[in-house]
Amino acid sequence: MTEDDLFNWVAAVAPRWLSPERSYRNYVRSWDVAGKVKAAKLRGTFEATIAHKKTPWHGRFALDQIV
Repeated sequence: MTEDDLFNWVAAVAPRWLSPERSYRNYVRSWDVAGKVKAAKLRGTFEATIAHKKTPWHGRFALDQIV
C-alpha cells in the first residue's frame, strides 16, 4: 500500500478531506483508511472504489449560484 493508494481512496470516498493537509492526515488516521484500503485490496474491490470519484459538495453548485 502506498501514499497514492490512500490519497486515491480519500479522493473517491471523501474528497472534502483532501485539503488542507492537516484535515487529510486526520481523516486518514481517524477513519483507518489504511485498513480500509487493505481490506478492499484483499476483496478485489479497490480499483472499482477509486474509479468512482465523487464531486466535492461545493463543486456541485453552478458558478452563477455561488457568485
